[in-house]
Amino acid sequence: MIFIVLIMLILLIASIYDIKNKAITVPMLVIGAVTAVICGIFQLYFGTTLYSEIVSLFPGALVLAIAYLTREQIGFGDGFMILFLGPVFGLVNVIIGISAAFILSALFSAALLIFKKAGKKSKLPFLPFLTAGMGVVCAICSI
Repeated sequence: MIFIVLIMLILLIASIYDIKNKAITVPMLVIGAVTAVICGIFQLYFGTTLYSEIVSLFPGALVLAIAYLTREQIGFGDGFMILFLGPVFGLVNVIIGISAAFILSALFSAALLIFKKAGKKSKLPFLPFLTAGMGVVCAICSI
């Protein structure tokens, strides 16, 4: 539970910075990485398998690959943050959180386009939507 609270706090702080600067700081990434590694070690010690810990990294690895292939249409910082969520939340919860984040992002983008507040080429920070999506996971899945 402490790791979930900590990673959500990291996501919230990084989201605020991402909204203001359209970037994620290296110190936030390092703190997220350290939190994920320590959480993974604790979970391995208390009964989780190495296989499930490795598999939980797949969504983040996929987003990092997409970031590379699309020349950062979705940023590397977003991919790393998703990577760090895996050991803390687990594969299924990360997939649910990312799905919720994409839905929220799409709805927000549609509203911006409808009200002509943004154009088709406008860029939005994704981390606030990821934070909201993981918040949905915490609320719905009773984590």
